[in-house]
Amino acid sequence: MADAAKQEPVITMWSMEFTYDRWMKSKGIPIHRGYFIEDLRTIELEWWEERGCKSAFIQLLGQEGVSASRVTEVPPGKSLPPVKFALDEIVYVLSGRGLTTVWASEGKPKKNFEWQEHSMFLVPRNHWHVFSNMQGDKPIRLFHYSYMPMAMSALPEPDMYFNNPYESKITVADGDFYSEAKMVQAKDADEGLGMRAFWYGNFFPDMRAWNKLDANERRGAGGKSVFMQFPNSELTAHMSVFAPKTYKKAHRHGPGRAIIIPAGEGYSIMWEEGKEKIVCPWHECSMITPPDKWFHQVPWPRREG
Repeated sequence: MADAAKQEPVITMWSMEFTYDRWMKSKGIPIHRGYFIEDLRTIELEWWEERGCKSAFIQLLGQEGVSASRVTEVPPGKSLPPVKFALDEIVYVLSGRGLTTVWASEGKPKKNFEWQEHSMFLVPRNHWHVFSNMQGDKPIRLFHYSYMPMAMSALPEPDMYFNNPYESKITVADGDFYSEAKMVQAKDADEGLGMRAFWYGNFFPDMRAWNKLDANERRGAGGKSVFMQFPNSELTAHMSVFAPKTYKKAHRHGPGRAIIIPAGEGYSIMWEEGKEKIVCPWHECSMITPPDKWFHQVPWPRREG
C-alpha cells in the first residue's frame, strides 16, 4: 500500500491537472504551450521510444482538459510501428507525402491510401494503423487531434486507450472508406449549420485546393466556408476563406478548437471580454486555439482552416 501511494498521484479537489496532463508529462517529450504556434513544421521534437519516432505534444491555452494535439515526424523511407488508439483521431499532413495502412484486427482486411501535404483524414477508433514515409530524402510531419483529455477524465486508465483487444464495429474494408470526400446538400438550414452544402467523408486530399465553398455572411462580407463531417464520428471540421483586406466578424465559442492555416498570411486577434487583446500572427501551418469564450477575429486574412 505504501509503494502504491508513492506511485499514484494524489488528486485533490478542484485540481487543475488532468489525468491526460500527467500521462503527457510522463512521456518525456516536449510540450508546447502558449496562445499560438507560429509554424508546426519547425517546432522542437524529441524521440518518443514508445512510438518509435520524434514527436511533441501541443497544449495551447484553451485546450486543457478538452482536446489533444501533437506533431509526429516519420523519417525518410520509414514506417512507424503499428498502434491502435481507442478514439477517433483527425490527422492533418503538415509536410511530405506518404501512406497510411488501417485495419480493425488481425486477419481483417487492410486499407491503404496515399496522402500529400495539406491532406486531412480520419483514423477511426479502435483500429490499428501505420504511417509510412514515401519520400527517401526528407522526413514528413503529421498533426494529430482528438478528445483524449475528456475521455481520460471520464475513464482515467491510460493503458485502456492503446492496443486494447476490443474489436471495432466500424469496418474500413468498405471500398469507399477513404475515397475522396463528397459534397452533400443540406436538407435544411439546421443540418448544414446554415450552409447549403457540406463535405462528407474520411479523406480530404488537399485543403488548399478546395474552391467549392458557400458564402458565409455571418462571419463577414465576402467570407466563404465549407463544413466537413466524418462518417460515424462526432468529430467535425470547417474551413474559411477570406479575400485580402476583408473583415471577419468577431465571435466566440467553447474551448478545444485547433485552427490550422492551410495557406495565406495574416493575423488573428483574441481577447477575453473586457481584457487586453492578444495578437497572433500566422501563415501556412500555424496553429491557433481560442480559449473558452474568448472573442477572436481575423482583420486582414487570406485563408484559414
